Amino acid sequence: ALLHLRLPLPLDDALADVPALMVANMVLGQGGNSRLWVRLRERGGLSYDARSWIEWNPRDAHSVWRASAIFAPANLAAAETAFREEVARALRDGFTEEEVRDARAALLRFGQLQRAQDAALAGTLATQLDLGRTMAWPAEREEAITRVSREQAHAALRRYLKPEAFVIGVGGDFKAP
Repeated sequence: ALLHLRLPLPLDDALADVPALMVANMVLGQGGNSRLWVRLRERGGLSYDARSWIEWNPRDAHSVWRASAIFAPANLAAAETAFREEVARALRDGFTEEEVRDARAALLRFGQLQRAQDAALAGTLATQLDLGRTMAWPAEREEAITRVSREQAHAALRRYLKPEAFVIGVGGDFKAP
């Protein structure tokens, strides 16, 4: 079964809060050590996959935060509860210095990896050209990521992630035994 969440964000990719929100999302659900992955997959054994990501809109203030979990249909209630609890914990308590440091490093490594692949680099160059930007723009974004503090990541998450506004969909084979 699949649990999918969607939350519209009134942001474009150039807003000052974006680097902090990128770091917060990396801790929450994007990275291999993310809280959602660890809670639902590693500790809970509830899910085959759990993640979150942000689809940034570079032209308008209409980006989207998404999250998903793949699980056995019998684990629906437990998976949704664990998911909501991890989001609530992040919103309430924020992140550790170590989590933020690791998230910043992971985002920077991802940028380096993208630039090391011809197709990805060509796509980035084309996108930046289309948007009227140079490669200085992603470099400035990465520099901003290096400066994101634990407090900034927490504040950005609290400012934009609103569980009461999540649009949640569930699909799967939920036939009674």
